[in-house]
Amino acid sequence: MARHTHRLTDIKVRSLKAEGLYADGDGLYERVTASGTRGWIFRFKLHDRMRDMGLGTYPSVSLAEARQLASEARALVRRGIDPAYACKSPL
Repeated sequence: MARHTHRLTDIKVRSLKAEGLYADGDGLYERVTASGTRGWIFRFKLHDRMRDMGLGTYPSVSLAEARQLASEARALVRRGIDPAYACKSPL
């Protein structure tokens, strides 16, 4: 069975108002809270544990940026590294 990716569009993301998790595919979700706050979540499994990692709020982080961040996080997970704890160099 094929995996469905890129299910969300910019128009769909802007229009989501109801509370819930909306899947884009490959572990990327937009979370809409009851108060209307929206943000990006990357869900992954590492060492037999399911984890959620925040990628930023919408619209500060666009759909394209969220997909890029999720892609980078997936690469770390494939190497056995927890992306929630992977440090980047300070600016």
